[in-house]
Amino acid sequence: MTDVDLDAERLVALLARRPLVSEASIEADWERLLALAMQHDVAAVLRARLKERGLIPPPAIAEALRQVYFASAARNMRLFHELGGILRALQAAGIPVIPLKGACLAEAVYGDIALRPMSDLDLWVQRQQLDAARAVMQSLGYVSRSKADRPLALQDALAGETQMFKANAPLVEIHWNIFPGEWVRHTTRIDEDVVWHRTVPLEGEGVRQLSPEDAVIQSCVHLAVSHQMSGIGLRTLLDLDLARQQWVIDWRAVGQRARAWRVSCATWLVLQALAGVFGDPGNQLPLGGLSPSPFRRFVLKRFASTRLLMEGLDLSSGPRRFLFLLSIVDRPADAVVLLWRALFPDRLWLTLRYDLPGATSWRVWRLRLRHIAHLVISREI
Repeated sequence: MTDVDLDAERLVALLARRPLVSEASIEADWERLLALAMQHDVAAVLRARLKERGLIPPPAIAEALRQVYFASAARNMRLFHELGGILRALQAAGIPVIPLKGACLAEAVYGDIALRPMSDLDLWVQRQQLDAARAVMQSLGYVSRSKADRPLALQDALAGETQMFKANAPLVEIHWNIFPGEWVRHTTRIDEDVVWHRTVPLEGEGVRQLSPEDAVIQSCVHLAVSHQMSGIGLRTLLDLDLARQQWVIDWRAVGQRARAWRVSCATWLVLQALAGVFGDPGNQLPLGGLSPSPFRRFVLKRFASTRLLMEGLDLSSGPRRFLFLLSIVDRPADAVVLLWRALFPDRLWLTLRYDLPGATSWRVWRLRLRHIAHLVISREI
């Protein structure tokens, strides 16, 4: 990590259990270290690493880290308690389910559920069992709710998820598609049925988990595409770093699948960041086979370099967000399609987005004009 400041180097060294460049020995250093860890949502892991090394921060810093750790532990215990009840209910209904993200990683990869922050539960079920899964959730007291810009019909048809709410319970997202979104729909060729059939048992046949290779690609696409390398960047890289230490990963298969699915650039971008921050022991990461052209690498570095990521990169809104998404499309022809569909969405998306299924052709054209006007006013694509 040659292009980041000392605070970032120190934080990464602690997270990765590497020798420190220099110990944080004055109050100001500790305060900056804490602020950076809080910014990247890795403060609980920082506390654990400090305890492993026998490093004792000043009392105020130690107390702040302690509060973060125990708040995370309490929140995640509640989440996992709720998750257990949901999984048992789905199993009783004969619905296979795959916990995703933190629900999969917190215990299996981190070894302590308090170390992996979680705010909700993400579960994947097969498309044909979506209605049955929602019925199970409703029997547990959950109700589905539409987002303002994503009506339930649009979620069911294209978005790939349903948000389920219950008073005094965590948000639960039921996914029928773990590679969601218009970017994926218009630019990639991912066969999620194949991904499902590669899953392996986690708790019997009813509760399963992604194969390690598919989990890596899903994390990469989630960070690069769904989050535009923003907000959760360091935390996702830490997920991947710990996962490769715990799992047996066929990195050659990761490269082959990423290329076949047309997500090689997005996967390369995240794995390149992983190598830049946490290293690439044994040169195992398939960076050479996934690497885009020199010009594309130059462009991507301007959007999402390691330095920008560690400084708190935010590409989640504005025109730069869409330019970035265009820059990580594998094929130029698909980038053209993505641009065209962003400006002129297909009839299905347009009528569901504006909650007018079955609209006449004339109404559809009015919706197109409304959509373009919205893009101009909001400057969001």
